[in-house]
Amino acid sequence: MLTAMARSTIKFLKQQGQFNTSIAALVGCDRHTVARVLEGPGDPTRRRPRPASLDRWRAEVTSWLKEGIPVRRMLELLRQDPTTPYTGGTSTFYRSVAQLRAAVAAGEAPVIRFEGLPGEYVQWDWGEARVPLGGAWVRRVFLAGRLKYSRMVGVRWRTQMDLETLCRAQLEIVEGWGGVPWAWVHDNLKTVTLGREADGTPRWNPAYWRFATEVGFHPECCDPGAARQKGTVENLVKWVKSNFLPGRSFADDPDLAQQSLAWDQEKNAQVSQAHGRRPVDLWPAEQAAFGPLRTTAATYGLYRVATVNRESLVRVEGNQYSVPVGHLGQAVDVRLLRDEIRISRDGGELAGHPRLSGTGQRRREPGHYLPALTTRPRARLVLERERLCALGPEVQAYVAAISQRRRGHLAAELAACTELLERLGADGLHRAAAACLARGLCGAEYVRRFAGAEPVLALPALPDQAAVDRDLAHYEAFVTR
Repeated sequence: MLTAMARSTIKFLKQQGQFNTSIAALVGCDRHTVARVLEGPGDPTRRRPRPASLDRWRAEVTSWLKEGIPVRRMLELLRQDPTTPYTGGTSTFYRSVAQLRAAVAAGEAPVIRFEGLPGEYVQWDWGEARVPLGGAWVRRVFLAGRLKYSRMVGVRWRTQMDLETLCRAQLEIVEGWGGVPWAWVHDNLKTVTLGREADGTPRWNPAYWRFATEVGFHPECCDPGAARQKGTVENLVKWVKSNFLPGRSFADDPDLAQQSLAWDQEKNAQVSQAHGRRPVDLWPAEQAAFGPLRTTAATYGLYRVATVNRESLVRVEGNQYSVPVGHLGQAVDVRLLRDEIRISRDGGELAGHPRLSGTGQRRREPGHYLPALTTRPRARLVLERERLCALGPEVQAYVAAISQRRRGHLAAELAACTELLERLGADGLHRAAAACLARGLCGAEYVRRFAGAEPVLALPALPDQAAVDRDLAHYEAFVTR
């Protein structure tokens, strides 16, 4: 069989006017072979193009590419096809998908990258990952933010993605940047936008819109289905998962936060591929254009509206807090600070409480009920006992003891404990209650003595209080027969 070079030589010599016999002599073949080469349509050694192995699934694979389904999952789906399963090799499939992806991309509009001005844009997105925490793999979420101009990054790890967590994590990051960028770009998060109007305008979550107004930035959302509008921060989420997490382990959540902050600082001091400079070198230009930071993650009060119920309580985030009597059924304004709850009405503050953790708890301030306590002494008893039980397990156990053993004098006993609380504080009452419980004692005279750090009079062979109470109970039962 002639080589490709020999065939080219035959055609070239023929173009020069040579006869077939002389061409055959020069090339070293028969003159009939020369005739076949000159009459043939082309090179017979060239293989015919094989049909693409994915032709029958081209429509499905194209739709999967648009949905962002991983290639490995595509291969699994095609191999599980009940009618015509894919039986080719893995590398062949990957190569065919890559060619199809390139063909689809060739028909799309070109990507026009846009760069922000100093202090103009910050892009936000949530990510989720399993992290080695305390010897176990646990789920954690993180908020990633990146300044468009300088490429400064900030990451904060959390356990949930509710509205309050989003706002406080964002404030923590911009606090570290030293100011407020003009525009904050998000994906279409439900905590940010509740959907779109008929003309495509976002319907903002009212609480987030108030947050944006009070902090001083303009919220923006990507168009639905236009992921490239947020490409840099999408890549940041992948970068955190592939660059920060591998090879690391964390003792607890504070250790995770500390290592993440150190990673932020390290990456911000490295040259960015986007502009070939270090983000920290462009940071001063960003700061000069930032808006002022009017609040912080700890002091910002997320806004809520609530109603005062019949018990003069306001329900906030699953817990209840008291307000002064006289506002039954009225709507009040609530501000959720990180560690405090503030309740106001018509611009005037009604109450402030330390924020309760968890749900299903209740915090009442006795002073809010003073007008009602003058005519309802039992209400005072309920409030005092509730206030004491909220101080901790030692005081709660002592209140339970006096409720069982001194029930006939319960009002006086609770009043004595409340008086000690006002005079010595929670720590002094804790010590007195713990000392009484350790010795089996119960009564106002004992708790006062231990609270004053005075030695208790000890008599030899004196039975403990529990034995005395038991004997007195037998005696009372005997004399009432």
